[in-house]
Amino acid sequence: MSSKFLLAQISDTHVRADDDGAAARNLKTALAQAGKYKVDVILLTGDLVNDERDDEYAVFACAIADPPAPLFVLPGNHDDRARMRTWLPSHTYFPRGDFLSYALDQFPVRIVAIDQIVPGETHGALTPQQADWLDRTLAEAPDKPTIVALHHPPFSTYDLLFDQIGLFDRDTFKSVISRHRQVIRVICGHHHRLAIGQVAHAPAIVAPSTSWVYGLALNPGQDLAPKTAEQPGWMLHAWTKEGGLASHFMGL
Repeated sequence: MSSKFLLAQISDTHVRADDDGAAARNLKTALAQAGKYKVDVILLTGDLVNDERDDEYAVFACAIADPPAPLFVLPGNHDDRARMRTWLPSHTYFPRGDFLSYALDQFPVRIVAIDQIVPGETHGALTPQQADWLDRTLAEAPDKPTIVALHHPPFSTYDLLFDQIGLFDRDTFKSVISRHRQVIRVICGHHHRLAIGQVAHAPAIVAPSTSWVYGLALNPGQDLAPKTAEQPGWMLHAWTKEGGLASHFMGL
């Protein structure tokens, strides 16, 4: 690993078994692009599949079978934890217990991934148990630059729909992050478009989807979640000790 640490964040792939392989091809394209940049880590921030189905996870598992770098995943509101465990048996970093939250300590930048999905619901929630886990986990490495990853945006985007189905308990999440100055970025997905916000001291970035892009509904009367012709893509996060972290949109 060079002195430059490169993290590919791919989100909202929505792999299906009935779309002639389109979503899986987009995922493979993103992985191939990440490989050309010689990334050190690939992190998928949820909505791996579209309908929580076994046949979709089978297609997804095949699509990520030969990644160009160590690959890790988080669940989104379209995912099923039990099926993720079943179809991704080599992902031994998954912890025991209900939540698929974990920390990656082996890289120059620490990655803390928190599972905050609510089965059967579109929004996310930070339970007291998970808030305590996040606080304790961040406290374990106060001097190491850290990226916190989750699926739902933990800040207001001002979209009339997505703020209603984003992360509930945003204030709790913000309170935890505010106690840990080593958090240099919060990254997430869910909204299917690039958005930039702030959580306490940390810039927060919503990654686009590799499958399709949603437009914005900022004013009453505008269409909610209209699909647009904007370019799908993924995020490339680059870090050095001297220069800090920079994040780039990478179109497919």
